[in-house]
Amino acid sequence: MLLSLNDVSFSYRTKYQTVNAVKNVSCEFEAGRLYAVVGKSGSGKTTLLSLMAGLARPDGGAISVDGKDLLSLDPDAYRRDTVSIIYQNFNLFPLLTVLENVMYPLGLNKTPKQEALKIAVEVIKKVGLDESYCKRLPSMLSGGEQQRVAIARALATGAQTILADEPTGNLDSENTENIIGLLTSLAHGENRCVIVVTHDQNVADAADTVYRMDSGRLTEEAREI
Repeated sequence: MLLSLNDVSFSYRTKYQTVNAVKNVSCEFEAGRLYAVVGKSGSGKTTLLSLMAGLARPDGGAISVDGKDLLSLDPDAYRRDTVSIIYQNFNLFPLLTVLENVMYPLGLNKTPKQEALKIAVEVIKKVGLDESYCKRLPSMLSGGEQQRVAIARALATGAQTILADEPTGNLDSENTENIIGLLTSLAHGENRCVIVVTHDQNVADAADTVYRMDSGRLTEEAREI
């Protein structure tokens, strides 16, 4: 087992009320599979992703990574080495080139520059972009190309688990199909654990396992596709 949640709950305060965003959630995620977490806006999907990424601490229950309590791990090292996050709005640095964006997490890991350069070029090619893209700025790319760069950056560290928040939300149908194919190949071809929070039925249809959230709860067991 790579990542598991046991009776996890999380709440937060707004100006007017306490929101119970995640309620007693238990689920499991393994390497080599593509997972989709689906549900309406406000159902708790993104909060669940934040908990798995170590960006928020559960109020109750436990999240374990390869048998170790997530809270016992260094959060920065966890997000550098174990999980990588892909955002809907790409979160690329606008003043850095494609190559520099992909190399950025390797710099945080203190990877030697020449090695980082080699890795970055390899993963840029892996997501279907040739070397001519390396010197371009994000503003020179289409939405689909920017998402590919964001995925390349997530792959650069070699993280076993990929967490994606609506990765096809800003893309047209052709680019959506390409990104789904890429995420599927990462799970099945590279034995990574790929977890996608999504409204996109196409992503859910491609997933090996679908979890459905409703008002902070998993309302049904994992559905095998």
